[in-house]
Amino acid sequence: MKLASLPADAATYEALRFQVDGVDPHGQVVRGVDPVLGPLVGDELEYGALFAYLFRRFGFPNAPWDAGRLARYVLATPCADMFLVIEPRLSGTATEVFGFHAPKAVGVAAAAYSGSRLPRSPEDWDGADPLKPYAMAAAKTLKGLLRPVCLESDGAIDIFGAVPRTRRALHPAPWAQPAMLSRT
Repeated sequence: MKLASLPADAATYEALRFQVDGVDPHGQVVRGVDPVLGPLVGDELEYGALFAYLFRRFGFPNAPWDAGRLARYVLATPCADMFLVIEPRLSGTATEVFGFHAPKAVGVAAAAYSGSRLPRSPEDWDGADPLKPYAMAAAKTLKGLLRPVCLESDGAIDIFGAVPRTRRALHPAPWAQPAMLSRT
């Protein structure tokens, strides 16, 4: 996973929504279930932990942001034409914080798809659905954000906050290390 820039034709991109109507264990229809974000990050995130993780992992934000956001990071995904834009906000609502952006044609094809769309996870997505490869790539990208980054102490941090350090923990970005920050 790495930082990226939106392409020059970013005006032709739009946010992809993976939300679907689902059925709960009691058979009730539930509106707005997100089978990509929901299982991996839940509905809300604490913005301080998310920002601390992003800064430790990637360094300074790589995209301009406005006063309503704390920062803006643009990340590459396994789909060459889809990007993840992360904008930590005080509200912490996952659907506002994480935005997958792809060409408008992807959204048009998804809207025209007439098949069933009630997956519980990206793996359950109908293979004929044009959103399936994007849902799979989005899930893989979010799973990558669950990998912890080392702290100076024996601990680590992921997007939810402090976690025990493991061998899987990544080293922090060079610009996020204390020695580098004290030189600025």
